[in-house]
Amino acid sequence: MKSLVLSFLVIITLFSCSKDDNNQTNDKEFNITGKFLAPNGFDAISNARVRAYENNNLKSETRTDAQGNYSLPVAKGDYNLVINKGKFKTERNVNVENDLAIETLSVETLPNVAVVTGYYDNIESVLYSIGLFNPVTGEPLFDIIDGNSGFDRIGINQNTKHEHEHGPLNRNSSNPLLVPNVDFSFEDLMGDQGLLDAYDIVFLNCGLSEAFVDNSGVLEAYVSNGGILYTTDWAAGYLDAITNSGADYLTPYTPEKSGTSTTTVATILEGDLSEWLLLNFNISIEDTVEIDDFLYSWQVIDTYDSATTISWLNGPVTYRDDTNTEISENKDLAFTFLHGDGGVFYSSFHTENSDIEDVTEVERIMQFLVFEMSDLQ
Repeated sequence: MKSLVLSFLVIITLFSCSKDDNNQTNDKEFNITGKFLAPNGFDAISNARVRAYENNNLKSETRTDAQGNYSLPVAKGDYNLVINKGKFKTERNVNVENDLAIETLSVETLPNVAVVTGYYDNIESVLYSIGLFNPVTGEPLFDIIDGNSGFDRIGINQNTKHEHEHGPLNRNSSNPLLVPNVDFSFEDLMGDQGLLDAYDIVFLNCGLSEAFVDNSGVLEAYVSNGGILYTTDWAAGYLDAITNSGADYLTPYTPEKSGTSTTTVATILEGDLSEWLLLNFNISIEDTVEIDDFLYSWQVIDTYDSATTISWLNGPVTYRDDTNTEISENKDLAFTFLHGDGGVFYSSFHTENSDIEDVTEVERIMQFLVFEMSDLQ
């Protein structure tokens, strides 16, 4: 009888040890590692969310570093891995038995994007360079809307030299696919709230028609409802309703379009941008970058509200006051801020609007900020 009890106790002990071993195995944390890139498969996306779901329940979460790398701790099991920067997203179903090194993943799901063309900016080339195009046909995966059809250019005589260098005869000639590809106009977009709200991100290039500035209320509603708005330089007037005529977020300088300097060495004010440029492209020494993409009469931002608005760059510039006296001082040059459920990006400079093969430092900055913009909400 004693032998039978002893045998029973041994079996119970063995079962308990086995159960403890299984619990230790199930509770052990493994790591899913990988790298998240732009749709082009080359450029790293920093500070993207990396999440693992099990049966639709969030089990683990982290962020990518400046080079797009991540390490996500998880237990053994099956997961839906979701990586996104705003509406730029990819996902995979993965089985974790041990540490799992995933191949490099690029963005596969894109936001619905509209670009309104302008004579002095070319953000569509930046979107194209980060891979927003069909790899088979080369056609852009975003709508391009004519921003000037039927309207006179405003202030063109002030910028004849700049037009010669970056004007409409040169714009996009290196890529004939980057032309208006929808059957409606900027006027239609500004007159139809439903059409506008269909886009996740709207880009207003500098040099588009300023005929609809008085209708900027539709853009305020668009951003309040969750849209992301990009504007540069002369498109500042379209922020009027959003900024409460300059009382909120940022205040344009008067007289308008009074900037005279065409280049500056700006200080990068946000460490994430500086780190991304340095680690991925070896750009920026001591957190500075040369910006040489200003018009000959660009819109200066006088002040901004640091409690609501992020300034990305600050540099020495020159501009004229209302007596035509030239002033030289440091000004902030690029901003992002939240408004309602959406957000806004504005910069006094823009992208190079001519045929160049190499990606400029300014375009690298714009690449980074395109993804930052999408994650503003």
